[in-house]
Amino acid sequence: MGRGGPLPLRALPRLFLLGIEDPSLERLAIPDDEYDKLRKVLRLATGDEIGVLPGDGRLLRCRLDGRSAVVEETHYPDTESQTAVSVALALPKPEKLEESVRMATELGVVEILVFPSVRSVVRWDNEKTQSKVERLRKIAREACEVSYRTRLPSIRAVSSLSEALEAPVVAVLSEGQGVVTTLAEWLTNAGLGPRLVGGPEGGWAPDEVAKIGDRAVKLGPRVLRVDTAVAAACSLALCVTRREG
Repeated sequence: MGRGGPLPLRALPRLFLLGIEDPSLERLAIPDDEYDKLRKVLRLATGDEIGVLPGDGRLLRCRLDGRSAVVEETHYPDTESQTAVSVALALPKPEKLEESVRMATELGVVEILVFPSVRSVVRWDNEKTQSKVERLRKIAREACEVSYRTRLPSIRAVSSLSEALEAPVVAVLSEGQGVVTTLAEWLTNAGLGPRLVGGPEGGWAPDEVAKIGDRAVKLGPRVLRVDTAVAAACSLALCVTRREG
């Protein structure tokens, strides 16, 4: 307990334990890896408060008791965005991809897709894909815990740009000379649940430009790094209030 009473929900050390029934049991077992993080990284001990996130919008205020969490209260924090934004990323360099996933998750996107493009420097074979996606899911999970989100974004790999474009409302970030519409302008008329598609460091190849067609938009007059462009685009999309119907 913090000085003067329980810690504010935002101040609780948080961890995801998926699949907890509703209503939850009074005592929850903490997996070894999560327990090690609480003890060795966060230096918590029996009696300290934590927040357990089942991944369905709930936050369980708990108190550590050995390797268990004793549930004291159930809360439903309003921390998820009301705008469902997804992001599809042509594979950039690993550090850029991980930073993009972290920032997109913290900002509130509900889905992240990754795919190979013609000019992607990075290539994943079938054996690497699952391990790479699991790595991204771990990064997103940690970003959700830190940023006080109560739901995890979906993260998966798709085979191509064509598959990434398969959504009702799509805008593709492009630096092509002929692109005149800005993302901000496009968002004012876009439908609900837009998907933003970001290209690789080398830009889109000619055949990809043809597939993108009139879905191309730009962020502005400057050239941005991949992770900067993702953060800027997500921020714009998540802040726009759309009319229903």
